[in-house]
Amino acid sequence: MNHRDESTEAWKRALVATGKGLAATGRFVGTKVAEAYRGIDPDLRMHIAQLPLMSYSLFARSRRPPAAGTPDGHPPLVFVHGLGGGRGDFGPMAWYLKRMGRRRSYSIHFQETGDVVARGAELAEFIREVVTVTGEPQVDLVAHSMGGLLARVAVVDHDLGSTVRRLVTMGSPHGGTFAARLGNTPVTHDLRPQSEFLERLAHCPLPPTVAVTSFWSNSDLVIMPPESAALAGSNQVDMTPSTHYGYLLEPRCWKAVYKALSSDVVVS
Repeated sequence: MNHRDESTEAWKRALVATGKGLAATGRFVGTKVAEAYRGIDPDLRMHIAQLPLMSYSLFARSRRPPAAGTPDGHPPLVFVHGLGGGRGDFGPMAWYLKRMGRRRSYSIHFQETGDVVARGAELAEFIREVVTVTGEPQVDLVAHSMGGLLARVAVVDHDLGSTVRRLVTMGSPHGGTFAARLGNTPVTHDLRPQSEFLERLAHCPLPPTVAVTSFWSNSDLVIMPPESAALAGSNQVDMTPSTHYGYLLEPRCWKAVYKALSSDVVVS
């Protein structure tokens, strides 16, 4: 074998050894990643997996003035999104409820400025717009996350007790959430347990004429503790194992919302 053949063979052996080394490294890294993934709380894995599914909400980020719509025999339905969300959050749920007969629905999109009280005032104005344009005396509200607090502010601070028939909150931090400690904004300050805002809201209960249902879940890692989403005096529904985003994505949650909206029970 000449010098050139020996050099070629050496290169082949080196490439084979490199390939085996890379394969072994890949198996090692893959094993460690899999072990790390299995070591993550299953509820956190579900939250992470559902995040990409929420991307549909990005296609409806602007505010749309309410239109009269066609009466469907029910009060107009107003969807209220939470912190960082948008009116597109409720797309799948609105589609389901439309199939179930709730064909007239409206979704607000909040401005990105202002604290919870300011956004509650914005919601109150939107509700009045819906009532005016539809000619209906009452609306039903379905609120996700912080949206539930905004709904309470709109009703209590802006005298909408006779205008709101039902309120369904899903994963709303009625008692605050320690996750809000991760933010340093006027809104996250309001969402912290025992904040001045929450203490004030706790002493301003909703009128007994408003039928309130609050969904909560032990699998909700955004609301900490999860029982904070169960509003005292409301019809509390345990939606475990739904996650914070599962309220918007899971058909079982859409069905529960429809049931809550159809109930004749008023809990004061």
